[in-house]
Amino acid sequence: MQPHTHYVVRIDVFADPALPPTTAAELSNIDFDSTLDKLLDQMKDMSAEELSDQVHRRFEFKICPPCQRRFLSNPLGKPRNVTAAKN
Repeated sequence: MQPHTHYVVRIDVFADPALPPTTAAELSNIDFDSTLDKLLDQMKDMSAEELSDQVHRRFEFKICPPCQRRFLSNPLGKPRNVTAAKN
């Protein structure tokens, strides 16, 4: 595409940074060593890309003006169930 004749679409997919509500009592009862061991065990067979995808992934696309209009009207490209109104 020629410069200044397209649009850039960026999509960031990332883990929700919000922490679940916890109390001080709940935090004091956590066995951090055991929790870390379980997490490492779950991760041992995952590739670096799989691990990275669990945290953040960014996509960037250049699209033409007609595609930009279509994208804005339906960003996820999901089928729409449109029914005709009955009078």
